[in-house]
Amino acid sequence: MSSLSEYERIENEVLELREKLRQLNMRISEVEEEIRRYAEKRDKIHEEMKPYTEKLRGLREVDREKRDALAKLRKELASRKEELRAKRQELRAVRAEFRKLRVVKESREEIEARIQEIDWRIQTGPLPKEEEKRLSELLEELHAKLEQVVKREEFQSRLQALEEEVTKAEGEIESLREMIGTLKKELGASFEQRKALREKIQELKQKSDEWHAKYLDAKKRLMELEAEKILVSSRLIELQERLEKLKQEEEKRRAEMVKERLKAEARLKLATGRKLSFEEFKALMEDGEGLEELVGKG
Repeated sequence: MSSLSEYERIENEVLELREKLRQLNMRISEVEEEIRRYAEKRDKIHEEMKPYTEKLRGLREVDREKRDALAKLRKELASRKEELRAKRQELRAVRAEFRKLRVVKESREEIEARIQEIDWRIQTGPLPKEEEKRLSELLEELHAKLEQVVKREEFQSRLQALEEEVTKAEGEIESLREMIGTLKKELGASFEQRKALREKIQELKQKSDEWHAKYLDAKKRLMELEAEKILVSSRLIELQERLEKLKQEEEKRRAEMVKERLKAEARLKLATGRKLSFEEFKALMEDGEGLEELVGKG
């Protein structure tokens, strides 16, 4: 009776575990569906992020090239400014030297013509000593004037060349400044673009992280459910094996009861001289008791 009660108790527990296992399987399916949905939403946002991240990567590459170009232009600007400073310094020095030169009223051609005329007079005609001396002194004076005129012309040419070089250098520097200004403006605009892109990417990433957190939470719950399922399944197998054992024991007990009943009936028949059935004869013979009783009876 106690064995039967145990069988019923275990059988009830088996039924409860089967129901629990069914519910666990349902919950596992639901959580797996949750995981699929969360992963799908997260991955969809990742796909949505791709154009923004690619555009940001492209802008960064372009800006890197522009910053390199800007650095080169600034280096070039510094070099040109140094060259301009040197040329201006040279121009000031040449102007100062030019101002020191004596101003000669006659032109170079007039002085050269007078020098030739005096040379010709000295070379071609007999002159009194006083006249020759006067002409020689005048010739020296004219050569000195010519030297001054030549120097002024050389300095004037150098001044003009330097002024042209300074003007050209100033133009090149202004052009470099404009190019630098344009690049800085472009980099400033790109900075705002990159800032907007980073904010958009961060916004999408935050949403993606939220779905990923839900995904991880669902994965954790799935692991817990699967672990519980393993425990329930193990307990169910254990109880089913116990039920089978109890069932076999009960069948054996009932078989023994039937056998004892048959043996009792057989003994009664032997005592009264009645004929035994095959089952009654078999029951007596299995324990080795039947042969002794039959011999004794005979």
